[in-house]
Amino acid sequence: MRDKLLSLVKAIVTGIAVDLGEAPNWQEIYRLAMQQGVLAIVFDALMTLPSEAQPPKSLKLQWIASIANIEHRYNHQRSVAMELTEQFHKNNIKTFVLKGLAIGTYYSKPEHRECGDLDCYLMTNNGECGYELGNEVCEQLGAKVEREYYKHSNISYRGLMVENHAFCTAIRGGHDRKEFERHLQKLLSEYPSRYIDNTKMLAPCADFNALFLTAHGLSHFLSEGIKLRHILDWALLLKAEQENINWSEFYYWTDKMNMTRFANVMTAIAVQYLGLEITNPAIQTSSPYIERVLEDTFKSEGLHNKGYSTWVVRFLLIVNKLSFSWKFHKIYQKSIIVELARSIIAFLIERNPKL
Repeated sequence: MRDKLLSLVKAIVTGIAVDLGEAPNWQEIYRLAMQQGVLAIVFDALMTLPSEAQPPKSLKLQWIASIANIEHRYNHQRSVAMELTEQFHKNNIKTFVLKGLAIGTYYSKPEHRECGDLDCYLMTNNGECGYELGNEVCEQLGAKVEREYYKHSNISYRGLMVENHAFCTAIRGGHDRKEFERHLQKLLSEYPSRYIDNTKMLAPCADFNALFLTAHGLSHFLSEGIKLRHILDWALLLKAEQENINWSEFYYWTDKMNMTRFANVMTAIAVQYLGLEITNPAIQTSSPYIERVLEDTFKSEGLHNKGYSTWVVRFLLIVNKLSFSWKFHKIYQKSIIVELARSIIAFLIERNPKL
């Protein structure tokens, strides 16, 4: 069923209706699509099939009900996010959306991209970090703000969970991480961004999105695995922006941060399985790790949003990393033992890191 699900997602990337051949086990397709975060996307693709090739009516009704919930959640999140970012704007704060609603603009139906929290980086009009000012604005609005984690605060406002980032990426444990973070913040402050539709939310430039999606995806891959939605995000970003990204600069940073093999396998899967057409010769499109990463994608289960305490999640992430040692060796090109030691030491001696 994996390949049939990939064929349905391919139809979204290429815009070409798919021929699935022999009728699939639609109940299994439904389960896999839900697990991989592409339930609504896959339904859009299957509706282009001839009626006789579509799922039975009972399952279609179940599918439609699930999509209605996805759309309702999206509309609520977007509405509250608009309200909150209007307040930021009134306080001279710019709101850059990290992934989420910003990447959703590359989808033909943004409301069908499943989205969780609002991840944002706040910046004052004079280019300074607006992290604490944003926290204070939220508190004045009656939101609950938790500042326990150095990288971002957790804000609960009218049913919307917001991650207000002090840093776009994790900066503990090395000068290279801090240098990479400074580059990302420079892309936000100095490069053109665009408003998302009629909101005060800003979508970062394509160069930022390419690097941030790679770093964010690699972090998930190493600790708990990625989902097909991560690969689809990457495919649609490249489809729209491959001519607008400075690829020599992109690969400079991915080489420096040991992210190139991960970027390459994401691109290779998008090309080979999702039909992404690469026209820019600067983009690397091959990888020997396609099948192994795909296999891992379809068997990985995330740890977040399962009700575990922070310390339980931390413990399970360490266990995961130890069991995923091949990812560190083959993709990240680093020793899992050395990386764990570095993260533990950094946690103990650099509790509140600064750039």
